[in-house]
Amino acid sequence: MPSSSDDMEQIRSWIRFACEVNGVPELAEMIVVEWNNRFTRKLADALHSPSRNLARIRLSIPLWPRATEQQRRDTVIHETCHVIVFRQYPTARSHGSEWKEAMLNCGVEPVPSHSVDRTGLIRRQRRFVLVDCPQTEKCGIGTRIFARLKRGE
Repeated sequence: MPSSSDDMEQIRSWIRFACEVNGVPELAEMIVVEWNNRFTRKLADALHSPSRNLARIRLSIPLWPRATEQQRRDTVIHETCHVIVFRQYPTARSHGSEWKEAMLNCGVEPVPSHSVDRTGLIRRQRRFVLVDCPQTEKCGIGTRIFARLKRGE
């Protein structure tokens, strides 16, 4: 994990701030922060699943150290606003008007992407399995989907 306990406290404070200014302070303690070593294109993502009572923000291990303090703050607030909007408006579009309003409430420009330098990062190659297809001779599908097909899912 790339951050110290001070960094994690800073991340938690940004989450609390975004939740408070958007009127859902109780949500801040429900959000779990996780680190992901596979993210080389995105700095973070968010998930809110009411059926599983799950609210999660995942942060990129490779990109986090490359981001400025402002990019880190804006990203954590960005993803927290997704969780807030997912909770309040389950059918809202990901970067729709509700999300933009939540971002503006936090004083952050509602932009849907980051500009962290990714130069030199090694991307993991996706592995594919060739299977027989009715339309063509062979189709390449991802190994995860192939495993699910084999299990009958």
